[in-house]
Amino acid sequence: MAAATASFDKIGYWSPNTASVDWCENNYVVSYYIAEFWNTISSLFIVFLGELGLYLCPTKERRFKVTFRTISIVGIGSTLFHGTLRHKMQLLDELPMIYAATALLFISVESKDGPQGRWFPFSLATWLVLTTIFVSITGGKVQFYTFQGSFGVLQLGIIYYITTLHRQQVAQIIAQRGENESSWLIKRAIGVYFFAVSIWLVDLHLCEFVNGVGPNTVLRWNPQFHAWWHVFSIVGVYFTTLLVAYQHYIARGLKPAVYLWKGIMPALTLDAAQQKKASKIM
Repeated sequence: MAAATASFDKIGYWSPNTASVDWCENNYVVSYYIAEFWNTISSLFIVFLGELGLYLCPTKERRFKVTFRTISIVGIGSTLFHGTLRHKMQLLDELPMIYAATALLFISVESKDGPQGRWFPFSLATWLVLTTIFVSITGGKVQFYTFQGSFGVLQLGIIYYITTLHRQQVAQIIAQRGENESSWLIKRAIGVYFFAVSIWLVDLHLCEFVNGVGPNTVLRWNPQFHAWWHVFSIVGVYFTTLLVAYQHYIARGLKPAVYLWKGIMPALTLDAAQQKKASKIM
Protein backbone atom coordinates (compact mmCIF):
# COMPACT_ATOMS: atom_id res chain seq x y z
CA MET A 1 0.00 0.00 0.00
CA ALA A 2 1.13 3.56 -0.63
CA ALA A 3 3.17 5.01 2.21
CA ALA A 4 0.80 8.00 2.32
CA THR A 5 -2.01 5.78 3.64
CA ALA A 6 -0.03 3.43 5.88
CA SER A 7 -0.78 5.64 8.89
CA PHE A 8 -4.43 4.59 8.64
CA ASP A 9 -3.54 0.92 9.27
CA LYS A 10 -4.15 -0.68 12.64
CA ILE A 11 -2.06 -3.16 14.62
CA GLY A 12 -3.48 -6.67 14.56
CA TYR A 13 -2.88 -10.24 15.64
CA TRP A 14 -0.36 -11.00 12.86
CA SER A 15 1.56 -7.70 13.06
CA PRO A 16 4.16 -6.77 11.99
CA ASN A 17 3.76 -7.44 8.27
CA THR A 18 6.62 -9.35 6.64
CA ALA A 19 5.24 -9.70 3.09
CA SER A 20 6.97 -7.88 0.22
CA VAL A 21 3.75 -6.04 -0.69
CA ASP A 22 0.87 -4.51 1.23
CA TRP A 23 -2.26 -3.82 -0.81
CA CYS A 24 -4.57 -0.81 -0.79
CA GLU A 25 -7.02 -2.16 1.78
CA ASN A 26 -6.26 -0.72 5.21
CA ASN A 27 -5.09 -3.38 7.65
CA TYR A 28 -7.06 -4.77 10.60
CA VAL A 29 -9.93 -2.33 10.09
CA VAL A 30 -12.71 -4.95 10.13
CA SER A 31 -11.14 -7.58 12.38
CA TYR A 32 -8.20 -7.71 14.79
CA TYR A 33 -7.43 -11.22 13.47
CA ILE A 34 -7.63 -10.55 9.70
CA ALA A 35 -5.13 -8.13 8.13
CA GLU A 36 -7.05 -7.44 4.90
CA PHE A 37 -10.62 -8.55 5.47
CA TRP A 38 -12.14 -8.05 2.01
CA ASN A 39 -9.07 -9.39 0.20
CA THR A 40 -9.25 -12.46 2.44
CA ILE A 41 -12.97 -13.10 1.94
CA SER A 42 -12.77 -12.65 -1.84
CA SER A 43 -9.96 -15.22 -2.00
CA LEU A 44 -12.44 -17.94 -1.03
CA PHE A 45 -14.15 -17.45 -4.40
CA ILE A 46 -10.93 -18.68 -6.03
CA VAL A 47 -11.17 -21.93 -4.05
CA PHE A 48 -14.82 -22.29 -5.07
CA LEU A 49 -14.18 -21.90 -8.81
CA GLY A 50 -11.17 -24.21 -8.70
CA GLU A 51 -13.20 -27.00 -7.10
CA LEU A 52 -16.23 -26.34 -9.31
CA GLY A 53 -14.05 -26.51 -12.40
CA LEU A 54 -12.66 -29.86 -11.29
CA TYR A 55 -16.17 -31.16 -10.56
CA LEU A 56 -17.52 -30.07 -13.96
CA CYS A 57 -14.53 -31.24 -16.03
CA PRO A 58 -15.88 -33.84 -18.51
CA THR A 59 -12.73 -35.98 -18.30
CA LYS A 60 -10.53 -36.64 -15.30
CA GLU A 61 -7.18 -36.38 -17.04
CA ARG A 62 -4.34 -35.74 -14.64
CA ARG A 63 -3.42 -32.48 -16.35
CA PHE A 64 -6.82 -30.98 -15.57
CA LYS A 65 -6.92 -32.39 -12.06
CA VAL A 66 -3.57 -30.73 -11.39
CA THR A 67 -4.62 -27.43 -12.96
CA PHE A 68 -7.96 -27.02 -11.18
CA ARG A 69 -6.67 -28.26 -7.85
CA THR A 70 -3.67 -25.91 -8.04
CA ILE A 71 -6.11 -23.05 -8.69
CA SER A 72 -7.90 -24.06 -5.47
CA ILE A 73 -4.57 -24.02 -3.65
CA VAL A 74 -3.99 -20.49 -4.97
CA GLY A 75 -7.24 -19.49 -3.27
CA ILE A 76 -6.21 -21.10 0.01
CA GLY A 77 -2.80 -19.43 -0.14
CA SER A 78 -4.37 -16.08 -1.02
CA THR A 79 -6.72 -16.38 1.96
CA LEU A 80 -3.78 -17.04 4.29
CA PHE A 81 -1.63 -14.32 2.73
CA HIS A 82 -4.19 -11.52 2.90
CA GLY A 83 -5.34 -12.67 6.30
CA THR A 84 -1.83 -12.39 7.78
CA LEU A 85 0.42 -10.42 5.38
CA ARG A 86 3.23 -12.79 6.37
CA HIS A 87 5.99 -13.65 3.88
CA LYS A 88 5.55 -17.42 4.14
CA MET A 89 1.84 -17.10 3.49
CA GLN A 90 2.62 -14.85 0.51
CA LEU A 91 4.60 -17.72 -1.00
CA LEU A 92 1.57 -20.01 -0.62
CA ASP A 93 -0.36 -17.52 -2.73
CA GLU A 94 2.18 -16.63 -5.40
CA LEU A 95 4.00 -19.91 -6.07
CA PRO A 96 0.80 -21.89 -6.85
CA MET A 97 -0.12 -19.11 -9.30
CA ILE A 98 3.09 -19.87 -11.18
CA TYR A 99 2.43 -23.61 -11.00
CA ALA A 100 -1.12 -23.29 -12.32
CA ALA A 101 -0.01 -21.02 -15.18
CA THR A 102 2.76 -23.47 -16.06
CA ALA A 103 0.24 -26.32 -16.21
CA LEU A 104 -1.96 -24.32 -18.60
CA LEU A 105 1.05 -23.47 -20.77
CA PHE A 106 2.11 -27.13 -20.85
CA ILE A 107 -1.36 -28.21 -22.03
CA SER A 108 -1.52 -25.48 -24.68
CA VAL A 109 1.93 -26.29 -26.08
CA GLU A 110 1.04 -29.97 -26.46
CA SER A 111 -2.34 -29.09 -27.98
CA LYS A 112 -0.63 -26.98 -30.63
CA ASP A 113 2.57 -28.89 -31.29
CA GLY A 114 1.83 -32.38 -29.96
CA PRO A 115 3.71 -34.29 -27.23
CA GLN A 116 7.18 -32.82 -26.77
CA GLY A 117 8.94 -35.72 -25.11
CA ARG A 118 10.41 -35.90 -21.62
CA TRP A 119 12.68 -32.90 -22.13
CA PHE A 120 9.75 -30.48 -22.06
CA PRO A 121 8.20 -31.33 -18.67
CA PHE A 122 11.72 -31.76 -17.27
CA SER A 123 12.68 -28.27 -18.47
CA LEU A 124 9.51 -26.76 -17.00
CA ALA A 125 10.07 -28.58 -13.71
CA THR A 126 13.67 -27.35 -13.52
CA TRP A 127 12.56 -23.77 -14.19
CA LEU A 128 9.86 -24.08 -11.51
CA VAL A 129 12.35 -25.35 -8.94
CA LEU A 130 14.76 -22.49 -9.63
CA THR A 131 11.94 -19.91 -9.58
CA THR A 132 10.56 -21.35 -6.34
CA ILE A 133 13.96 -21.15 -4.65
CA PHE A 134 14.67 -17.60 -5.81
CA VAL A 135 11.22 -16.24 -4.93
CA SER A 136 11.42 -17.96 -1.54
CA ILE A 137 14.81 -16.61 -0.48
CA THR A 138 14.40 -13.02 -1.66
CA GLY A 139 12.30 -10.23 -0.25
CA GLY A 140 11.13 -6.69 -0.88
CA LYS A 141 11.03 -5.35 -4.43
CA VAL A 142 13.38 -8.07 -5.71
CA GLN A 143 10.95 -10.78 -4.62
CA PHE A 144 7.91 -8.86 -5.85
CA TYR A 145 9.25 -8.15 -9.33
CA THR A 146 10.79 -11.60 -9.72
CA PHE A 147 7.38 -13.14 -9.12
CA GLN A 148 5.58 -10.63 -11.33
CA GLY A 149 8.11 -11.12 -14.12
CA SER A 150 7.89 -14.91 -14.01
CA PHE A 151 4.10 -14.88 -13.86
CA GLY A 152 3.92 -12.27 -16.62
CA VAL A 153 6.05 -14.35 -19.00
CA LEU A 154 3.79 -17.35 -18.41
CA GLN A 155 0.68 -15.27 -19.07
CA LEU A 156 2.11 -13.96 -22.34
CA GLY A 157 3.00 -17.51 -23.37
CA ILE A 158 -0.54 -18.71 -22.64
CA ILE A 159 -2.06 -15.81 -24.60
CA TYR A 160 0.17 -16.60 -27.57
CA TYR A 161 -0.75 -20.28 -27.64
CA ILE A 162 -4.50 -19.93 -27.08
CA THR A 163 -4.80 -17.24 -29.75
CA THR A 164 -2.66 -19.21 -32.22
CA LEU A 165 -4.65 -22.40 -31.58
CA HIS A 166 -7.89 -20.46 -31.93
CA ARG A 167 -6.92 -19.34 -35.44
CA GLN A 168 -5.81 -22.84 -36.40
CA GLN A 169 -8.92 -24.61 -35.12
CA VAL A 170 -11.69 -22.15 -35.95
CA ALA A 171 -12.63 -23.67 -39.32
CA GLN A 172 -12.70 -27.19 -37.84
CA ILE A 173 -14.86 -26.06 -34.94
CA ILE A 174 -17.40 -24.35 -37.20
CA ALA A 175 -17.53 -27.43 -39.44
CA GLN A 176 -18.20 -29.67 -36.44
CA ARG A 177 -20.50 -27.46 -34.40
CA GLY A 178 -21.94 -24.96 -36.87
CA GLU A 179 -20.91 -22.21 -34.43
CA ASN A 180 -17.66 -20.86 -33.10
CA GLU A 181 -17.71 -21.67 -29.39
CA SER A 182 -13.96 -21.07 -29.22
CA SER A 183 -14.52 -17.38 -30.02
CA TRP A 184 -17.15 -17.18 -27.28
CA LEU A 185 -14.64 -18.53 -24.77
CA ILE A 186 -11.60 -16.56 -25.88
CA LYS A 187 -13.42 -13.21 -25.87
CA ARG A 188 -14.54 -13.77 -22.29
CA ALA A 189 -11.23 -15.22 -21.13
CA ILE A 190 -9.13 -12.32 -22.42
CA GLY A 191 -11.72 -9.59 -21.88
CA VAL A 192 -12.50 -10.43 -18.25
CA TYR A 193 -8.85 -11.04 -17.37
CA PHE A 194 -7.62 -7.78 -18.89
CA PHE A 195 -10.33 -5.91 -16.98
CA ALA A 196 -9.10 -7.62 -13.79
CA VAL A 197 -5.50 -6.60 -14.55
CA SER A 198 -6.59 -2.99 -15.07
CA ILE A 199 -8.18 -2.72 -11.61
CA TRP A 200 -5.17 -4.55 -10.11
CA LEU A 201 -2.92 -1.85 -11.56
CA VAL A 202 -5.14 0.91 -10.19
CA ASP A 203 -5.02 -0.66 -6.73
CA LEU A 204 -1.25 -1.03 -6.91
CA HIS A 205 -0.23 2.33 -8.38
CA LEU A 206 -3.07 4.73 -7.57
CA CYS A 207 -3.90 3.62 -4.05
CA GLU A 208 -3.56 7.05 -2.46
CA PHE A 209 -6.24 8.37 -4.82
CA VAL A 210 -8.79 5.55 -4.40
CA ASN A 211 -8.42 4.32 -0.81
CA GLY A 212 -11.10 6.56 0.69
CA VAL A 213 -8.71 7.96 3.32
CA GLY A 214 -5.85 10.40 3.25
CA PRO A 215 -5.47 13.88 1.77
CA ASN A 216 -5.16 12.82 -1.90
CA THR A 217 -8.10 10.43 -2.22
CA VAL A 218 -10.84 11.32 -4.71
CA LEU A 219 -13.24 8.73 -3.30
CA ARG A 220 -15.10 8.78 -0.01
CA TRP A 221 -14.76 5.03 0.44
CA ASN A 222 -12.39 2.31 -0.69
CA PRO A 223 -13.88 0.23 -3.55
CA GLN A 224 -11.52 -2.64 -2.64
CA PHE A 225 -10.11 -3.07 -6.13
CA HIS A 226 -7.79 -5.88 -5.11
CA ALA A 227 -10.71 -7.91 -3.78
CA TRP A 228 -12.49 -7.36 -7.11
CA TRP A 229 -9.26 -8.41 -8.84
CA HIS A 230 -9.63 -11.76 -7.10
CA VAL A 231 -13.20 -12.14 -8.38
CA PHE A 232 -12.65 -11.05 -11.98
CA SER A 233 -9.21 -12.62 -12.40
CA ILE A 234 -10.40 -16.06 -11.33
CA VAL A 235 -13.40 -15.77 -13.65
CA GLY A 236 -10.94 -14.94 -16.44
CA VAL A 237 -8.72 -17.86 -15.42
CA TYR A 238 -11.76 -20.15 -15.34
CA PHE A 239 -12.70 -19.14 -18.90
CA THR A 240 -9.07 -19.56 -19.96
CA THR A 241 -8.93 -23.06 -18.48
CA LEU A 242 -12.16 -23.99 -20.26
CA LEU A 243 -10.67 -22.67 -23.51
CA VAL A 244 -7.43 -24.60 -22.99
CA ALA A 245 -9.43 -27.77 -22.30
CA TYR A 246 -11.68 -27.12 -25.32
CA GLN A 247 -8.64 -26.72 -27.60
CA HIS A 248 -7.06 -29.81 -26.04
CA TYR A 249 -10.10 -31.92 -26.90
CA ILE A 250 -10.32 -30.53 -30.45
CA ALA A 251 -6.62 -31.29 -31.00
CA ARG A 252 -7.32 -34.91 -30.02
CA GLY A 253 -10.19 -35.34 -32.44
CA LEU A 254 -12.98 -34.95 -29.89
CA LYS A 255 -16.05 -32.74 -30.16
CA PRO A 256 -16.53 -30.72 -26.97
CA ALA A 257 -19.49 -28.41 -26.47
CA VAL A 258 -20.06 -25.46 -24.16
CA TYR A 259 -23.16 -25.42 -21.95
CA LEU A 260 -24.36 -23.51 -18.91
CA TRP A 261 -24.39 -25.65 -15.77
CA LYS A 262 -27.49 -24.82 -13.73
CA GLY A 263 -28.18 -22.20 -16.40
CA ILE A 264 -25.40 -20.00 -14.99
CA MET A 265 -21.90 -21.48 -15.05
CA PRO A 266 -20.16 -22.18 -18.39
CA ALA A 267 -18.73 -25.70 -18.62
CA LEU A 268 -17.68 -28.27 -21.22
CA THR A 269 -19.38 -31.51 -22.10
CA LEU A 270 -18.58 -34.60 -24.13
CA ASP A 271 -21.18 -37.24 -24.97
CA ALA A 272 -20.75 -40.78 -23.69
CA ALA A 273 -19.01 -41.99 -26.84
CA GLN A 274 -16.61 -39.04 -26.76
CA GLN A 275 -15.79 -39.62 -23.11
CA LYS A 276 -15.04 -43.26 -23.85
CA LYS A 277 -12.79 -42.21 -26.71
CA ALA A 278 -11.06 -39.64 -24.48
CA SER A 279 -10.31 -42.30 -21.86
CA LYS A 280 -8.43 -44.30 -24.47
CA ILE A 281 -6.17 -41.45 -25.61
CA MET A 282 -5.39 -39.80 -22.24
